[in-house]
Amino acid sequence: MTTATFYRTVMAASGERDRERMRRATAAVLHALRDRLTVEEADQAQAQLPLELKEIWAEGERAERVPLRLGREEFYERVQREAGLPSPREARWMTLAVFAALKEQLSPGEAGDVFAQLPKALKELWLEALVRP
Repeated sequence: MTTATFYRTVMAASGERDRERMRRATAAVLHALRDRLTVEEADQAQAQLPLELKEIWAEGERAERVPLRLGREEFYERVQREAGLPSPREARWMTLAVFAALKEQLSPGEAGDVFAQLPKALKELWLEALVRP
């Protein structure tokens, strides 16, 4: 999948029409997810992204970090803050859309590895994430 296709998938899943807001939200979700994963798992997921998204994934990355303990609400708050979204509800909606695109982008094995590292509430969100026609 190309970066453009990934973004189109996010737009289709979210219904978002503002490309810039969609890009900010995508970056915020990718950063929050990366920081929730172990460094090794984050590197493996990043390796399967298109070049532009690999670069976005790496923004602000620290080599010596431990996974952040982000529950669902903390995850939404972080996405909302970083993307400049008006509400946690919109952050949830964009998270669902980016998760849907990631599930299409990542190999089944890698998607399963990411899923395994999520807390229960985010696992539920990952399972809920579907691309809407």
